[in-house]
Amino acid sequence: MTPKKKVLLVEDHAVTRVGVKHVVNASNDFEVVGEAEHSSQISNLLLETKPDFVLLDLRIPGENVLNMVKDWKKDQPQLKVVTLTMLDEQPIVHSAIEAGVDGYLLKSDDLSSLTKNLNEIAAGKTVYSKNLKLSFNRKPQDGKVANKKEKQILTLLGHGKTYQEIGTEIGLSKRTVEYHVGRLKDRFNAKTVAELIGRAKEQMLI
Repeated sequence: MTPKKKVLLVEDHAVTRVGVKHVVNASNDFEVVGEAEHSSQISNLLLETKPDFVLLDLRIPGENVLNMVKDWKKDQPQLKVVTLTMLDEQPIVHSAIEAGVDGYLLKSDDLSSLTKNLNEIAAGKTVYSKNLKLSFNRKPQDGKVANKKEKQILTLLGHGKTYQEIGTEIGLSKRTVEYHVGRLKDRFNAKTVAELIGRAKEQMLI
């Protein structure tokens, strides 16, 4: 008999965890071997349980988990990372794709299709929720998807760096950083850097 594939469940809502765990463990192919409800718990659980899948809610307490995905995959190349989230906004989906997720599933999906989707991902497919089609077909909201340089600037702003420090770190002049921040404020309709950082976090850009 083929061993079940191991799933690390990252979800901070206990009721949701119970429901998802029940569905996963009831299948012939998968079992939940660990549960995390804060980003700080994930690294140790990855080492302890060596899962085949991480089933990932994006809005859990702690750090932006999308920033961690590349490191997880670097340490465990065969690992499949699959979102299970309520967030269907286009910029967030694009950020997840850039981070390297193997599937983007929504909590609004029929839970009974979860293990079918996981099997398709195990077979090498990238699976997106059918409910994402509307999101992909919408006109992007004010062009809020940031490019690589802008994401670097947003991240460093979020770490409390000054314009001068940011410029030194990424090889730009202070004035050029100010220019980029001004453009980002306009695009995100933010009057202050604090507002800009808050909106970038809402979009899961930092």
